Amino acid sequence: MAKIKVYLIVILVMFFWGLNIVGIKTVVTYMDALTMTAIRISIAAIIVLTMLYIMKKLRKVSQYELKWLVIGSVLGVFIHHILLAVGIENTTATNSSIIVGFSPLLTMVFALIFGFSKFNLIQFLGFILGLWGIVVAVTKGFNVSTSFAIGDIIVFLSIASQCLSFLVIRKLSNSMDSMLITGYLLLIGAGMLLITSLLFNFNSWKTLHEVSPFNYLIVLLSALLATAVGQTLYNYAISKIGPAETAIFTNFNTIFALLASSMLLNETILMVQIIGCILIIIGVLFGTGSIQEIIRNRRKVNNTDI
Repeated sequence: MAKIKVYLIVILVMFFWGLNIVGIKTVVTYMDALTMTAIRISIAAIIVLTMLYIMKKLRKVSQYELKWLVIGSVLGVFIHHILLAVGIENTTATNSSIIVGFSPLLTMVFALIFGFSKFNLIQFLGFILGLWGIVVAVTKGFNVSTSFAIGDIIVFLSIASQCLSFLVIRKLSNSMDSMLITGYLLLIGAGMLLITSLLFNFNSWKTLHEVSPFNYLIVLLSALLATAVGQTLYNYAISKIGPAETAIFTNFNTIFALLASSMLLNETILMVQIIGCILIIIGVLFGTGSIQEIIRNRRKVNNTDI
């Protein structure tokens, strides 16, 4: 029963993250992407730091931790969120959600490259299958008249940057609470985003009064549910059921985003794109080693019962 509750929590987080893609797509139509991102992450940082203060988890960090926090923030907050907003602005929410679904597998690849884990043949085949699924879904079945839009490439780079930040977070988790890491990453990232937006896009701040209250509501909900609460609950789930089992649920992110894109933005989802998503999901399950780990855990349980 306890595990079912955790599963439901993770699915709820994926629902928030899936809707977040559609929300960003809607807002960047009326608000500058960089300015919107700076405001959204700043709100999320305030929320998480307030939660940490109430829970009495705030503390000073060492110089070693600060160094990695800055690196993680540059990758996972500053670069990731800017590229994600700009990328979504230049492609469809459907394509963005498909590419985001490749995140767990890309994290596994970077973990291999930087020596955090080892790759076996099944995981390699999973990576190839997932990559094939992205190409099939985004190009609509290798349609010669369809190619990767610049926004698709930018979204992929944003996911790659975020995946690299996961390795930094893993390194920091040896000495810091995961929620504390999240709070400081958002704080540092928000500062960099605000400074960059004010220096290079100051005119966009002068037009914020023209943005409708509805779009501000979307930004607020995105900061609260997707970034602050969502990331906190996701970290909680990892602590309860482990990263491998939690990673499986990230596939719901793509599914919810696709459904929301169809219902809220009237974007057409083709059968070949659904097939591509299925390939991505299968690739992620095998590429991250989730299937293998679940099988091993079930065998242990069965052997214990015997």
